[in-house]
Amino acid sequence: MEANVMANDVELEQLRRSIVSPPSMSMWTKLHINRLVRVAEDPAASRLLGDRQDTSAFHVRAAIYLSIYGTILVAALQIYAAVTTLSLSLFVTMAESCCEAVSNIGLNYLHRKSKKLSGSPRWPAGAGRLGNAGNICFAFALMAVSLVLTVESIRALAGNDHELGKFSVAAIAAAVCGFGIKLFLAIYCFIFRKHSSQVEMLWEDNRNDCFEYGFAIFTSAVGAKLNWWVDPAGAMLIAFVIIITWVGTVHSEFLQLCGVGASPSFVQEIVFLTIRHSQLILKVDSIHAYHWGEDLVVEVDIVMAPERCLREVHDISQELQDKLETVEGVSRAFVHVDYETSHMPEHRKTR
Repeated sequence: MEANVMANDVELEQLRRSIVSPPSMSMWTKLHINRLVRVAEDPAASRLLGDRQDTSAFHVRAAIYLSIYGTILVAALQIYAAVTTLSLSLFVTMAESCCEAVSNIGLNYLHRKSKKLSGSPRWPAGAGRLGNAGNICFAFALMAVSLVLTVESIRALAGNDHELGKFSVAAIAAAVCGFGIKLFLAIYCFIFRKHSSQVEMLWEDNRNDCFEYGFAIFTSAVGAKLNWWVDPAGAMLIAFVIIITWVGTVHSEFLQLCGVGASPSFVQEIVFLTIRHSQLILKVDSIHAYHWGEDLVVEVDIVMAPERCLREVHDISQELQDKLETVEGVSRAFVHVDYETSHMPEHRKTR
């Protein structure tokens, strides 16, 4: 046990000395570096998801396709409930579920289309950003529908018709079934959210839908049985929440399209993989990771001894590039090799 602790201490010290002026050194606590040291060389484990390798590819695919087809079923149930009761609250959730079903189908098509287009002469840098463009288009469509329903809610509150809404047991049961499907999808995606960024996004979306659908069922029933104004007021509140949520989504998508940097923890993982790649790598000069749409581009500057031959330098840098491109979310990696750190890396001079 004592020998193992001493070995870890030596490796930690080597890791600290192998980094040239990292911009976020204050974040490199001993606990975090210890966690990095325990990770295996296998690139598939480089995402450090709970210190476990991602062995649940089946469940990830299942979560994605269950969400796609489950949302279509929920949309059908919401249409029936909204048309039967004419509840504004259920119309808001119906509009969201229909837009979500169309967007899931469309985004799945764009994802498969981008895979086919990547590397073609017309798309030399890949077509992965089609997904971001699709998200933005669907977000604006849903926000427009929510704005229209907000106006209708205001007109209902300001109007002279103060009668209670229609109450239908079958319609409420259909809405409850839709809520139950969303709840199941949220729980399923929650279990496997750490294995895929797409499943994590689906978990957040299904979780938010559970709150919205549950609240819509409540306001629809209360508006039909107790107070007429509860239904339009609830519809307006749900529409506001949907608009605010999707404004945040559009903001995030625009940042990815503009090339926002990756998270500090991800950069630290790339540093760790680079240092552990070969003993011939003396130092890490700089690492930059930024979004190219949904995917990431990684630029690594490493230092090797000047007496190394071209074949050694090429093989090590090429193997490192191949390893980094196996990391989940990385579409392209660039490795630059130098023999000293006194100059600014070339790719930063033009920025």
